[in-house]
Amino acid sequence: MAASLLRYCAKANWCKDQDFMALQASSKSSVDDCSDGPWREHEEQKRLLSPEILETPPTCRRHHHLLFGLVMGNIFLTIVTILLAVALSIAASQDPSLTVYSPAKEAVRYYVHRFRPALGNETEYMGFPTDETDQRWEALYQYNASVISETQARRLLTPTMAIPGTKRYLVELEVFHNLHCLNELRKLLWPERYRLLEQLTSENGTIDRSSFGFKHWGEIISAGRPSMRLTRKDHCVDSLRQALMCNADISPISWHVNVPFNRGIYPRLATTHTCKDFSQIQKWAAEHHAPSFEQRIYDFEELQRVIDDTDIDHSTEEDLQNQYWLFPGDKWFKHWREHTYHGEVSRPQIYPTSRHEWED
Repeated sequence: MAASLLRYCAKANWCKDQDFMALQASSKSSVDDCSDGPWREHEEQKRLLSPEILETPPTCRRHHHLLFGLVMGNIFLTIVTILLAVALSIAASQDPSLTVYSPAKEAVRYYVHRFRPALGNETEYMGFPTDETDQRWEALYQYNASVISETQARRLLTPTMAIPGTKRYLVELEVFHNLHCLNELRKLLWPERYRLLEQLTSENGTIDRSSFGFKHWGEIISAGRPSMRLTRKDHCVDSLRQALMCNADISPISWHVNVPFNRGIYPRLATTHTCKDFSQIQKWAAEHHAPSFEQRIYDFEELQRVIDDTDIDHSTEEDLQNQYWLFPGDKWFKHWREHTYHGEVSRPQIYPTSRHEWED
């Protein structure tokens, strides 16, 4: 392309030189041939000022237009190439999982990490549980509750509330909830240490899986107050299922003959992954850790005041209407608004919004 431009420039300059030489020759010829009279001088001046002589020849004009077009075309292509490269770079570096707003987005960093298979050897999170093992697991999600500003809270897809009496809005990062669930499932592997299901186990050894304690996430009613000794395990299992499917890791797992076990051809579990740096997310959570506040409130009037001081609907987004029998007389359930409950109501009515109205 550069050689072509040079050839066109040289040709354009040649045309200009030819014009100038023709003008000189014409002038010289006029002087030589017509120097003997005023009339010849007048004719010479007319010829020198003639548009036919001063006008650029059509061939040279075409060369000029072509040269201009080539230059502008190169500039346009260069700009398009730069813009395309920038767009592709942005698209390649953007993590689609971050398109849903998270105040912790600023903490996300990536690195390449190789998983440990942990079949023949144990990691520090495995083995028969000890106090140290429990502390390691709990340290993974110790900053589960975080606080953000009102501006950040307004960007959330699902509204949240502030700590009562403050402008510090509460959030929890999903990873910490999932780690908590995984830890609860780990405890089920060691019933001799944690004894989580004892209160739901009958004398004949069967577990009452239809009870409120098993169905509700984490509460066994004891002496009129909930006890957090049991987390609903199938809730945790399904929460982890959704998280794994949502974040579907497509890192390839290679296969091999599993020497020295020598059982055949199996996946090689020591795989390499692109990971979010968990330490950076923990750091963000530590920096935004929620201060201590009264989370468990057993005064129903105070609970209603807390609800009335917010501008969000506190109803669960889960459809629980068919579970009305677990909450006898509670008019949050349409069934109890349509059917009078004649038994004793165990707790006062709570309305999920300050309007004290039901939204069916």
